[in-house]
Amino acid sequence: PMPHTENGTPRIYFETRGDPGNPPLVLIEGLGAQMIGWPEGFLNRLVDRGLYVITLDNRDVGLSEMMGRPEDVTVAYTLSDMAGDVCRVLDTLGLAAAHIAGQSMGGAIAQTLGIEMPARVLSLTLIYTAAVFDASVITEEALGRKDLVPPANLTRDEAIASYVDSQRPCASTAYPFDEARVAETGARSFDRAYRPDGIVRQTSAVMSSPDRRPALAVVTVPTAIIHGRADRLIKEEASIEMAAIIKGAELHLYPGMGHVVAEPLWDDFVAIIARTVGRA
Repeated sequence: PMPHTENGTPRIYFETRGDPGNPPLVLIEGLGAQMIGWPEGFLNRLVDRGLYVITLDNRDVGLSEMMGRPEDVTVAYTLSDMAGDVCRVLDTLGLAAAHIAGQSMGGAIAQTLGIEMPARVLSLTLIYTAAVFDASVITEEALGRKDLVPPANLTRDEAIASYVDSQRPCASTAYPFDEARVAETGARSFDRAYRPDGIVRQTSAVMSSPDRRPALAVVTVPTAIIHGRADRLIKEEASIEMAAIIKGAELHLYPGMGHVVAEPLWDDFVAIIARTVGRA
């Protein structure tokens, strides 16, 4: 296992793969997701494309430090704090800057890095995310979800079933929902660390984050934006808008893709990321 950051709090768990001499790419997960949510096959393809891939557990999930007790729903931190966690991982690895890719909430953290800590960012890949999280871009279905935070006292089997159900709204229409793979990720997540209260606090950070649209105009690094036209959680308009604001941004919209890094599109996404790295 790789180390935690030791430079300040909270302690962040991370792993690396590939040659440290290659261009570094940090992948930032979405709300409540542990770093193992990135599919192994996808990560291996990125390594095969000559990238030094860094994954991390965001604060309040997985093996990173929890920011409160199960009953603490109001521990205040921001996406800026979460972006600072990514910088501390880079510091621990001795990296001045890295290419950043993030999905959903991770894409919002990536935007925050690009805006507030531009010296640390070489390029951005923003996957089904938004510059502001409000009813203009978040679907009614997503805003009305009651299943985001499972109870803390579920058995392993119940927690796995709950995880699978929570991922169904993320499914694509053009690509199959791989229930077995999703259940395996749910099982691994439970066995690694089952602390669902962190999702409540992460949600608070996301929903209280500022409208980034005015500030995105200052982003100058190469940027690629990916969104699915069948995303039931965040509307594609969010990515269309970001692409119009960020100078020179590439926009890739996929018919039938939901809120998920769909396996049939892995090679596409790897090519987009590799090209964006190359543009830097």
